[in-house]
Amino acid sequence: MGNRLLLRIVALGGVLAAHMMSPTTLRAQVITELPDAAPTSDATPPPSATTTASSGANGANTASGETIAAQVGTRLTVRVQNPVAHQKLDDTASNGEAQVILAGKVHPLLSWQAGFIGSYGSPPGATNHNAAVLDLVGKVDIAEAFHLWLGRMPIPSDRAGLSTVWTMAPWTLPGRYNDYAVLPPAAGPRQGEYDRGDGITLWGQWAAGKLKYYLGVFGLEQPLKSPLYTGRLCLNLLTPEPGFFTSSTYYGSQDVLAFGVGGQHQTSGSLELAPFVQSDFNELNADILFEKNGGAAGVIDVEASLAKQWGDAEPYAYQWFALVSYLLPIDIGIGRFQPLLRVEHATGGPTAGGTGSTRVDAQLGYLIDGHHARIVTVYQYTSLQGETETAILLGLQLLSRVR
Repeated sequence: MGNRLLLRIVALGGVLAAHMMSPTTLRAQVITELPDAAPTSDATPPPSATTTASSGANGANTASGETIAAQVGTRLTVRVQNPVAHQKLDDTASNGEAQVILAGKVHPLLSWQAGFIGSYGSPPGATNHNAAVLDLVGKVDIAEAFHLWLGRMPIPSDRAGLSTVWTMAPWTLPGRYNDYAVLPPAAGPRQGEYDRGDGITLWGQWAAGKLKYYLGVFGLEQPLKSPLYTGRLCLNLLTPEPGFFTSSTYYGSQDVLAFGVGGQHQTSGSLELAPFVQSDFNELNADILFEKNGGAAGVIDVEASLAKQWGDAEPYAYQWFALVSYLLPIDIGIGRFQPLLRVEHATGGPTAGGTGSTRVDAQLGYLIDGHHARIVTVYQYTSLQGETETAILLGLQLLSRVR
């Protein structure tokens, strides 16, 4: 029995290796349910709403004839920054992660998804290595307007949390100002370890994803604490965005004008001020994404988000960011360049004495194949509660497709 299992694992590894080395065509991700987002040539029009909806997905469906689908991704970062004097650019460190996502369907209404992550150098400059369960979801997909997911998954509240770092143009998530903290308190919605939470989500969509809702209960692995209630509503006025996950850029493969609102509540969920002294945590947020493919004029992206947090022990009160990017319409070598500027700010909460934090990311991306292959260079300026920091990031992202 043990030898058979070993042979199956080796065979699966061989299949995955052969798949990743073979050429593939553009199509949607059936594992993460993310629409393909790769630069399109001037001669290739963006996919229509019908095409996107049919290839995008309402569960981790495997391809015809397959029992298990798989996706592998790696993100590697080189960081130029002094780990002690953070305003100096005289030292270098690296960190990275690899994710393996497996999924299958056991019944037309029942499917599952399991994801695993391995990382090194977290926080930046550290030497520790980590491995953990990323996703572990059982899915009951009854209808377009009614999906019930149970397990470990992203906590739905804002667009950034549902996009994850894999499908947003900036290299890092917003609201993370203290890169060297082991558990940096993020400004904005609660996300949990690895930006995942353990709980239940009821979600659905209409008009192939033009209108979507999410209702979730998380923190169920901690029975002595009150659960975190979360919700989100998203309206797309142009091309729909089907599926549980979303993207913060489509690199011109579709035009988007989307508005989202979300909120969270946790009784006695604010950080502890003193023994047995806690207050409720409440959060409201709103975001907008506009992307337009101008053909020979290039692709413009504008995104903004605002979040308000309440709680007697919260380090932040408000969090906002604004982003603009431009994808050049011409190929240079094997890819296209995309300059990007993101400015974000968090005002200090009760535990920060009113002192806030600001970050500016000036990024130049080189897109070889959208989310599946890209290289970025980022200059990062941070004012962390009055202390100035600078860093240069060099990032490489590779994400396989699924047949």
